[in-house]
Amino acid sequence: MRQATIVVEGVFRDGYEEHFAEYSRRVRGYLDRHGALVIRRQRVEKSLYGTTAIDLVMIIDLPSTEIAERIFFEPEYLALIPLRDKVFADFRMYLATYGDI
Repeated sequence: MRQATIVVEGVFRDGYEEHFAEYSRRVRGYLDRHGALVIRRQRVEKSLYGTTAIDLVMIIDLPSTEIAERIFFEPEYLALIPLRDKVFADFRMYLATYGDI
């Protein structure tokens, strides 16, 4: 069983503050139940290179690639997407190999 890393990028929607705490609480609980470890969740200050600016980056380690590929398509997580859409105008999630290249 090979560990996996999820990388999240997000651009906040206007008024996101109203929903951010609830969304964060619910997602953290969901991730905890699946053995995920949030390594870092940070506000991005500015873009130094590139044309795309984001507001948030998050790194999550999971026990296995199989879990990482499965949990974000399960009904419980899919039910969070309407709330997520109130927080983020743009949301991207990537599956990465755990560890260094």
